[in-house]
Amino acid sequence: MGINSKTFNHFLPFNFQNKTVLITGGSRGIGAAVAELFARLGANVAFNFQYNRRAAEKILTRIRNFSGDSFAQQCDVADYAQVDCFIKNIIKKFKHIDILVNNAGIWEGGTIDRLSQEEWRRTMQINLDGVFYFTKLVVAHMKRSRLPGDIIFISSTAGQRGEAFHSHYAATKGALISLTKSLAVELAPFKIKVNCVAPGWVDTDMSAVPLRTEKNKILATIPMKRIPVASEIAGPIVFLASPWASAITGEVLNVNAGSVLCG
Repeated sequence: MGINSKTFNHFLPFNFQNKTVLITGGSRGIGAAVAELFARLGANVAFNFQYNRRAAEKILTRIRNFSGDSFAQQCDVADYAQVDCFIKNIIKKFKHIDILVNNAGIWEGGTIDRLSQEEWRRTMQINLDGVFYFTKLVVAHMKRSRLPGDIIFISSTAGQRGEAFHSHYAATKGALISLTKSLAVELAPFKIKVNCVAPGWVDTDMSAVPLRTEKNKILATIPMKRIPVASEIAGPIVFLASPWASAITGEVLNVNAGSVLCG
């Protein structure tokens, strides 16, 4: 069966003009790479930062060279009131949110018998509660707007196979995989696709210390024998929000240089 001209145009190189993308934790690492790539493809980009205003301003300066508009706001993802305010400001500026990338998260270690309640709660609040707050509020907006939408969660190999000494982190990332599959079915009637990208080791600030002190040990677990960079995670995220992924929902896309192979 051939491809008609309408279908062909649908699959032309990605163009996100007039689309608004919200990225949590967009000032550094994977989030910053996602913000820049969407901006290069014409999208309006909004992201939050927690503390590092200088890093946020650096990203804003970089992406303002492209065709879309941009907006950043300090926002604690674990604070519902702050998240609500942030989203309202985005809608006020851009009128709509088309794509949500739930990227913000922390990765802290600890043996289960020595993890404090505060450490456990902090990871749950940032990695899971924050995702719930953003998803709840953005989905409500998407339903009201009656426009198609995309939600992309950032999980991890830790959420697929577990991670010793980081059990609380792995628990949150495993939860995001279940959330992806649950919401993909729930939101399909509203033309909202829900997918997930699961990176392994990535060369970012978050993993800088172990990559400096245990790099050879880490590389031994990766078939491709290299550590992916943030832009290599950004590409698959953008793909899942593109017309090329128009029939993909509920998917967990592994981007880990072969370190975890899950069907």
